[in-house]
Order: sequence, then structure tokens, then C-alpha cells
Amino acid sequence: LALGPRVRPGVNASAVLRSVVPGEDLVSAALAGKRGEIETWLQNARGEEIPVRVAFLPAGSGSAVAVLTDLTKMRRLEQELRQRERLSLVGQLSAGVAHEVRNPLAGISSSAQVLLGRFEPRDERTRFVKAILDEVERVDRIVTQLLQFARPGEPRWRRGSLAETVRHLLEISGPWLAESGVEVETVLAPRVPESWFDPDLVHQVLLNLVSNAVQAMPKGGKLRISVRPLTRRGVARSVGRRREDMRARSAGRVPSTRVVQVRISDAGEGIAKENLSRLFDPFFTTKPSGTGLGLSICQSIVQEHGGSIHVASRLEHGTTVLVELPVDRRQGERRNR
Repeated sequence: LALGPRVRPGVNASAVLRSVVPGEDLVSAALAGKRGEIETWLQNARGEEIPVRVAFLPAGSGSAVAVLTDLTKMRRLEQELRQRERLSLVGQLSAGVAHEVRNPLAGISSSAQVLLGRFEPRDERTRFVKAILDEVERVDRIVTQLLQFARPGEPRWRRGSLAETVRHLLEISGPWLAESGVEVETVLAPRVPESWFDPDLVHQVLLNLVSNAVQAMPKGGKLRISVRPLTRRGVARSVGRRREDMRARSAGRVPSTRVVQVRISDAGEGIAKENLSRLFDPFFTTKPSGTGLGLSICQSIVQEHGGSIHVASRLEHGTTVLVELPVDRRQGERRNR
């Protein structure tokens, strides 16, 4: 980008170098006559904020050249690296905590069961013992989630239909959805190819996402689920848990991938913009009684299949979750987190 009086009239430099940092004037900095390089955020014509590196090169007679480098990809890779390191640490911690908690939990449960057997059914004290057992069960579920997050299981691959998996999920969830006042609209593409996946793990992911959608519509509403095949060309899939995922990405090998997309949309409360980037962080939750592990486990399962999961949302308008799983079976050696 050339700046200065000798440059032919055209696009106003200030319209291109629109920094989102208050008080930052990149045009004046470029025309100051000194070499320099800074990293900042610019706003493009669509209003999007883009991280860039700007290098200023003096061109004489009050002119300068600004060289812009888009840092979006670099920042994304840095973020993924930090997330993997954080997940590795959290996974180790979760496994240790889960092991230490489960043993005394079994003792509490056994003692409460013995105590409950010594009371008459009409004894008022039984309700306190039952409350203990209920809370023990709840903590045990949390411990199970911790272990699932820390040590996700190896998928048991089967060739099957994701469309049938969705049908089965809605069939067994029908009464619960009806009681919640949720109307389900299903759109299944006519020719969805069979793919390799673990039916139990994928069922767990979809059930969690449907449950989140129902909770986002406490007064009921419309839930739309669609399944369709897609071909992703030249788009790197999310970092999975196979060693070749990282090698292929580092080498720039990004082949076309056939996927099946499951789209789950609700008309609920929506998610605040500032929370969208944290949805898959372990222990982050906006629910009063949530553990913050549900979506983290979902992401881990989907990535283990070599797929991706994304969330788009707007407050008071609803949320859409996109789950994409590759048609072909995953190959290669698993890597650590």
C-alpha cells in the first residue's frame, strides 16, 4: 500500500488502515519517515476485525509504503497450540481428581445404603439419606464426565448411516421432547452416504446437543435437525487425535474431504458473543448446575472421528450447531492430547 503526495489519487489510505485500537493513526505513523513494524487489528470493508502485521518503509518526499501481512492463520494455530497444552494439563488433572474422588464416594454410598435399610419406610430421616444418595449419584456422573474428558475412548468403528442415527435419537427422545413443548422438524437429504463412526459415541454427542437446545427453549419452541452430504475442498479439518493430522497440516496437504453434516438449530435464548469462543473450554458453562464438560467431550469425540463441530448463535434469535464427520474411516496412530 503506497502512501503520500506522489501517489496517484485512489482509495483513501485511512479507509484501508482502519485500526480498531483507539487513537492509533497508522497513516501518520507511516508518513513519519521511519522504518517500523507493528502488530494491530484492522477493520475491513465488511466490518470484520483482522489481526495484521504492518511494516512501514519510507519512500522519500513524504511518501511511504505499508506492507500488510494477515496474521489470522498464525493466530489460529497459536490458539490451537495453547488449547492443546491446556487440555493436556486439564486432562491429567481430571484423571487424578476423578480417581481420588471415586473411592471415598463408593464408601459414602455404601454407608448410606446400610443406614437407609435400618430405617422404617415412614421414618422422616429416610429423606435425608435419600438426599445423600441422590447427591452421590450426581457427583458420580460428574466424575464419569471427568474421566471421559481425560481419557476419551477409542471409537468402535462401524459402517452405518448418520441419518438413521438421528432418526433413532428422535424416536427414543420423542416423549421427552413432547413434554418439553418442543416441535421437531427433520430434513434428511435423499442420498446420504454411509460412513464409518462409533454409533454410541455419536449418539452421545447428538443427545447432548439436542439436550442443550431444549434447555435453551424453556417455554418450548422449534428444533430443526438436518442431515446432508458435503464435500469440503481445500479446507483443513480440525486438529484431531491422529499423528498424521498434524503432519498433513504442517506440510500443507489439505485434500478434499467427503463429510456428512448434521445441523441442529433451535429458536432459543441464544449465546452472548463474548461466550462463543469459550464454549468448548473445559469447565466453562453458563448453566447454574452445569459442569462445563459436555461440549468439551463432544468436541473430543468429534475430533477423534476426524470431524469438526462449530457453533453459531445470536442472542434472542437461537443457536445452530454444525457437526461434520468424514465419510471415510480414520486411519493412523492416535496421538496424545
